[in-house]
Amino acid sequence: MSAQDLAAAFFSSGDFRSMEAVVRTLSGQASIGIFLTDRDGRTLYLNERLRRMAGIPPVSSPGACWLAALAPEDQDLIATEWSAATAQGRSFSREFRFQRPDGSLRWVMAEAFPLQAQGDHSSGYVGMIRDITPRHLALEALHAAEDRYRSLAALSPHAVLVYANKTILFLNEAGMRLFTFPVTPSVEGRSLSDCFPKEFLQDLPLANPGHGTESVTPVERPFDRPDGTRLTVELMACQVVFDGQTAVQVLATDITAQKDAAAQLRRAHKMAAVATLAGGIAHEFNNCLTAIMGFSDLALPLLVPDSRVHGHVQQVVQASKRARDLVTQMLMFGRQAEGVKQPVSLDILLKETLRIMKGTLPDNLSLREWIAGGIHPIYADPTQIHQVCLKLLDHALLAMKPDGGILEVRLDNIHLTQSANERDLPLPSGHYVCLTVSDTGEEVSAQDHRRKSGPLYATLPEGTQAGMTLAGVQRIVSDHRGTLRSTSTSGQGTTTEVYLPAIFPSGSLSASDSPGAGTSGITGQKEFLAEHDKER
Repeated sequence: MSAQDLAAAFFSSGDFRSMEAVVRTLSGQASIGIFLTDRDGRTLYLNERLRRMAGIPPVSSPGACWLAALAPEDQDLIATEWSAATAQGRSFSREFRFQRPDGSLRWVMAEAFPLQAQGDHSSGYVGMIRDITPRHLALEALHAAEDRYRSLAALSPHAVLVYANKTILFLNEAGMRLFTFPVTPSVEGRSLSDCFPKEFLQDLPLANPGHGTESVTPVERPFDRPDGTRLTVELMACQVVFDGQTAVQVLATDITAQKDAAAQLRRAHKMAAVATLAGGIAHEFNNCLTAIMGFSDLALPLLVPDSRVHGHVQQVVQASKRARDLVTQMLMFGRQAEGVKQPVSLDILLKETLRIMKGTLPDNLSLREWIAGGIHPIYADPTQIHQVCLKLLDHALLAMKPDGGILEVRLDNIHLTQSANERDLPLPSGHYVCLTVSDTGEEVSAQDHRRKSGPLYATLPEGTQAGMTLAGVQRIVSDHRGTLRSTSTSGQGTTTEVYLPAIFPSGSLSASDSPGAGTSGITGQKEFLAEHDKER
């Protein structure tokens, strides 16, 4: 309806009183503030709603202006913009605040338009002011909530990712570290496909508290870092409102260590079951060996010493002794949880370990053994010392993959004195057994040609855990009052030496260290068949 249509709706086009009544009624009952000004912007009229909104007294001077109710911080800016609009005869639109006499602030939205009469010249302005305080309070609360959310997410030890429309909106510092993204440039605003594999965030179940799905089952996904490290990441996703739009929040937790620990626990349970089985088999095999060796010993005196049959029976005895050593290893393995120290012949244990390992060596790797005769026994837990041998050998083999090389194993008796400790070892004077394992693997950076000693500087194939393995070896050796020393040289490989106290001479260990572990203890170790049969 045009202005002419409105005028024609009255009884006569000159019925200005009726039109005035309509305008006054609308102005008085309106839910928004209304004001009129002359062409210079001087206020002519304020309705009651605007007076209450701005806190202007009902009875005031005819020229009372809404500009007088502006908050002090907005006074100069809004007055300047209003003066510029009226001077140019254009519209005015602006958000600002009224400060009422009680000190309260009200956010308002003001719009004013020129009044056009019969020409192009403005005869004044009509303005409308709406109270938008509730909207501003809601926006402030939303911004405060988002600020709290960002603060909590930034401090979270878990990676927090927020995305919408396949675009990253937020990623906290823990996420930057977990996924190894550079600090600059920021990933916010980038496409998901530029930062994550397509299948990493695909088909994640979403928790939506508004629809009754407050929790979902976490999803495990692999993630490959730029350096080649593979992680196992647990993901939980939910819908959130972020920056005023619906988005997806993903909580990512690195569970690689937990998965590895669970796998190690499963392996430990399997090994415990195998150890129990090995112990049972060893006892059964021990019965057979007792009969074979017993009847062979009874048969030998009845045979002619130089006869062929006598030689055959001697071979049976020799083979039985080798089988006896195997039974000893099986019983040690079967009793690995007991952790009981006893006299151990390291040369027998090492020879049997190497004999079994020879069948598994690749063609490009050769083994050299240097095991001297008359090696002193040591006082140790047989199972733990067996683990030391296996771990050192495995470490050396891994260091030489895939190119191969030479593996040297040496066992010697060492006598250290306080004055002639040329090896610079943190050990007291005495007799020791030295196990040396050397490999020709390239384990030192090509840029570092200096000789390094101490911890191993191994660069092993992907997925190996040599550091953890050798730390375990060091703990076992230290528990046996020995020491471990490793030396790596560029282009020559690594040599690892294990020093363990020897039982020499007889009875040199104190009663507190090895009660009952003298010469009789060693003899009892070697004559074990009847003893183990009693245990069964």
